[in-house]
Amino acid sequence: MRSPLSFLTRLSGRPRPGPERAASPSGPAGGGSPFLPRHPVAATALADSLASRLPTLIVAARRIAQNAGGGPHPRRKAGVGEEFWQYRPATPGEAATHIDWRQSARGDRAFVREHEAQTPHTICIWCDNSASMRWRSADSLPLKAERAFLLALACAAMLLRQGEDIRLLGTTGAPPLRLRGRQALERMAQALIAALRATVDEPALPLAAAIPARSRVLLFGDGLYPAPQLSAFLRAATARQATCTLVEIIDPAETSLPYEGHTRFTGLEDETTVLLNGDATLRHEYSAVWARHQDQLRTVCQAAGCPPVPHLTDQPPEQALLALHALPGMGNRP
Repeated sequence: MRSPLSFLTRLSGRPRPGPERAASPSGPAGGGSPFLPRHPVAATALADSLASRLPTLIVAARRIAQNAGGGPHPRRKAGVGEEFWQYRPATPGEAATHIDWRQSARGDRAFVREHEAQTPHTICIWCDNSASMRWRSADSLPLKAERAFLLALACAAMLLRQGEDIRLLGTTGAPPLRLRGRQALERMAQALIAALRATVDEPALPLAAAIPARSRVLLFGDGLYPAPQLSAFLRAATARQATCTLVEIIDPAETSLPYEGHTRFTGLEDETTVLLNGDATLRHEYSAVWARHQDQLRTVCQAAGCPPVPHLTDQPPEQALLALHALPGMGNRP
């Protein structure tokens, strides 16, 4: 059997028919309109949709970030931060604004209140805009690209609260967009929408040369990249002492192939259209191929320093952020 990863993981089919209606290549038995494959959403259409809902999406991203938690990274020494660290005796010439007068009033010496330093980590965020991301198996589910958009915004909101240095990566090799200030999320969302409007329908990873040295890179995509391409990118990022984490956005149908009868699968990225009979044998073989793909993805990503973080689009987005927050260097740990 030809490897189904070239088209089945970029599924474009119809829902499972009911038990009383057998499927056929031209449509359900017993009449009705002919079956038409589900086509991916055009990049410009998705960009328009996201732009029209931008205020709501930003509010949702901030809510998700708040639910996932997160705080500043302590360094266990005095410096710039918000948490109290210690009192120290005031030195000659100390500015009066530095004196903690309440503490000083308890004795004969003046004291200065010091805060604990925070470690700003440089974290780069990238969203996959390829055609395979603009697909969903059911109207009740979000497009994979839409979930990646929301997770990227929520992750940025969480990391900005932690005082991190956030950059947004593109695929053109341009310097990453640095995000700071009160309008950081709005600027990030507008940049993501602009990149979506200008995207091509070919899978492309960011250029490793644009990644700051000793940074962490968060990739929000479906993991359906040619293995040599992904491996080369991760090796180049590792050479820059960067740690990459793939947040693998998965539609539930990609894990189980929930189709019966004759179903036409149309590739979203120039793969060949295939008509298959969705019986138990096909589902069993597909499950084996999917498992091998996941194993290979884990192996490649683990070699670069961090295993992928899988996320199903029928699950709450908070689960993905909690998994990210638990990674070393992403939560309240130095």
